Parts: sequence; structure tokens; C-alpha cells
Amino acid sequence: MKYIQFKLLLLLLLTSTFFSCEKQLNVFPTNKLVDGNVIIDLKSAETVLNGVYYTFANVGLDYASLESVKWISVNEILPSELSGTLAYSYGQDGFMNMAYRNTSPVLVSKWRYGYNMVNAANGFLKNVEPVNNIPSERKSQMIAEAKFLRAFANADLLLYFGHYYDVNSKYGIILRDEFVSADNVKLPRSTVAATYNSILKDLDEAIAALPPLNSKIHYANVWVAKMLKARVLINRGAPGDYTQVVSLTEDIINHSPFKLEANLKDLFQVKGFASEEVMLSVQPFPNDNWKYYLNNTSVDYYVTPALKNLLANDPRKTWMYKDAANINGILPSVTKYYSGPAIKPVKTPLVCNSYAFRLTEAYLTQAEAIALLGADLSLAKTRLKKVLLSAGITEFTDVDGVTSPEAMQLLVVQEVCKNFLQESGLDWFALRRLPLATLKTLRPSVKSVYSLTLPIPIVEINANGLIDPNPVD
Repeated sequence: MKYIQFKLLLLLLLTSTFFSCEKQLNVFPTNKLVDGNVIIDLKSAETVLNGVYYTFANVGLDYASLESVKWISVNEILPSELSGTLAYSYGQDGFMNMAYRNTSPVLVSKWRYGYNMVNAANGFLKNVEPVNNIPSERKSQMIAEAKFLRAFANADLLLYFGHYYDVNSKYGIILRDEFVSADNVKLPRSTVAATYNSILKDLDEAIAALPPLNSKIHYANVWVAKMLKARVLINRGAPGDYTQVVSLTEDIINHSPFKLEANLKDLFQVKGFASEEVMLSVQPFPNDNWKYYLNNTSVDYYVTPALKNLLANDPRKTWMYKDAANINGILPSVTKYYSGPAIKPVKTPLVCNSYAFRLTEAYLTQAEAIALLGADLSLAKTRLKKVLLSAGITEFTDVDGVTSPEAMQLLVVQEVCKNFLQESGLDWFALRRLPLATLKTLRPSVKSVYSLTLPIPIVEINANGLIDPNPVD
């Protein structure tokens, strides 16, 4: 990321996004600097597009008021808490035990994260469209990047706050395709079907214009757009979706430039973004400490007994978590990203890196889609074994012994929960695709299908009288 440009973007594009009215979460002040002729040439267009990536990374201020990439706060901790593999060190916060409170600041942050990104993408798309002095191919690519990021944001909002599992449901999300102003701030929810259609339209248009590789690994390419499309389709699960997922992931595995890392530990603790497996990175600021602070300095979240049991016979248990000191005592901290001493931590070079997309997702998503199709499981087993081998596992008796699609899906989901612990939300998404009865045995806090959806924040409901809250148990 071009850090020097981010401060300019706070003034030009995102001032209203990050510092919106406290009483009305979704109300953004009208600002001619924001919703005006910000883009005049290629350089300014690239600056504004970097601002959209800025929201993707969830940049904010840390406890010392320093700009930090806070991807961990919205895309890593929350889903693993919901999956039951992480717990808050200072008591129940409503996510580990699924006693959701619509007043939770975590919900507000997650909701705002998605709509900040949508708004930033819409601002870019609106302002770049009339500019004629940008080379056409470059302009098309930048528009594709913005549409990918908008699709990512809308998919994220739907998968957390909407009834993503029911295409006939009215409980989709608020679809915004215009920059927010006082005139269009209050909108009702769209249906789930309409939400999926909007996301997939953006992705198809992005796929048509994105390059095989971008200038840097933290900018979108065609393969991450295809991977996001597969992620969306496997969660929708409509007729034909699983077949598309198999086709998309086969294309990624066979034709993309990305390769599975031979040793998973090396990806996180040695190679980082240099690993050929990384499809899209989230790069921290040079002096960023936010992720290191949460995981290793203060140990705000710790590994649960459920995850320890899952890793009981897995070589990853030696490096993915270690006992560390917290004011509440000794707790198993997440050391997946950290290679230093756990008790008296010392910052290591890759500890604040985050990974939005890795090739492993294609392998595991394809294996699960094959199981959901009820197809021949031989390819699914091959894909899963390759991922397990990367993790250091060489004993495949459990995989070879699988005879039913249901058992295959469970094995894949368990691997997702281990492989993507505190990473990109894939653990929570995968768990919820299990049959509800199976999910309840793994997460007893799940009462019904309504437990799978987070409540709309109360501040949004109070500000927008057109939005219906989610049903509750």
C-alpha cells in the first residue's frame, strides 16, 4: 500500500466514512470534497482507489492513536469466536456463547466495516466514470478492482447479517450503488436473492477485467475474484452452485500462478507475503502493532479447549498456540503468526501480516463442494490430503476411510477450522454449512438457524426506520 496516499484519502474520500455521526451510524455528512470532482487523472484515480483498499484493510487508530491495519478486529477474531475456537479473555462478550446483543460495539464495527467499503467503492466508481484522460485498459482494471471490493463488502455483510442460507428470504442487506448522501441514506433491506445477484454481477464484471496478477499482491487479481465467487456460491447453495464451485476452484488450482506452501508454518512465520500460496494480502503499516498487541502482548483472546481437542493429534499444536501471560493468568495465546517467545513476547517481522485469500481455500472449497454434490469422493480426498500434507500430516487413515459425503464434509470443515484459525472468516462460514444437527453437536450454543445470523446493530435500526431487524430465537 502507498501509505503516504492514505492520509490524503481521509480528507478526500473517507472522512465521512470513518468519522460518521455517532447517533446515526449510516448517516454520512454531505461534503463536496468527498462527493465531487476528486478524480481528475490517473494519479488521483489511483489515490482514491487506494482509499477503497484502505477500508478493505480496516485501517484505524490504535491505542496510541497511530494508524494501524485492524483487519484482525473484523475478519479474524469475530469468526473464530463464533466458531468456538477463540474466547475473550475478560469474560463473555456474547459471541463465544452466541448470546448476541445488538448494542455490541463489535457489531457496530462489523456493520460499519462493510458499508464503509461499499461507500468508498461507490464514491470511486461515480467519480472515475466521467474522466476521459485515463488509459482505457487501466481505467477498466481499476473499475474492476472497485467492483471486486464492493462485492467483497456486500458478501461479508450478507454472510454475517443476512439470511444467506435462504434465497427466498426477505432478510438480505441494504444494497447501495450510490455514494451515501442525506437524500439516499435511509433504504430498506433487499431480498437475499437480489443481494446475491448484485454480488455476482459485480464479480462477473470484475473477473472480465482484472489481470492475472496485479502490480502488488495486496491488490486484487482475477483469481481472487474467482475465489470470492466460489466462496459466495458455496454459501448460497442454489441448484448448479456446487458444480460452478468445482469448476472455478479447478481453474484456480490448475491455471493460476499460485502454489500450495510445502510447509504451512513457513507461510506465516518465515515467508509471509513472499509465499507463492498468498493470493491477496493485507499489508500492515511499517510500525503497526495492532495484531501483535491483541494476540501476543495483551492476549485479549485465547485458544479454547475445543480447538485444543481438534488439534490434539495434529503437529500444528506446537506452533499455532502457546501459553502466554495475561492479567488473568496463563492463557493459550494465538502464535500462528508469531515465532518469538510467548511469555515475554518480542515483536517479530511477520506478526502483523494478514491474509485475505490463500490457495488452500480453493482446495478445501472444492473438496467440500464435491461432498455436497454427493459425487465421487476420490478427488475430494486427494485435495484434502494435499492440504493436510502441507500442514505436516502424513497419516491419512481417516480420509481414506471416508465412505459418505456427510463424513467427507465434516473432515473438510474441521480442517478449515484448523487451517484458517483467526484468518479470514472461513472457519465460521464452513461450520454453518454443516447440517444443523451436526453443527449443534459442535457448537451447543446454536439454538436454531437464527443463531447463524448476527443482529442488525441497534444504532442502525434507530437511525433507519425502513430496515427490519433479524428474527431471533
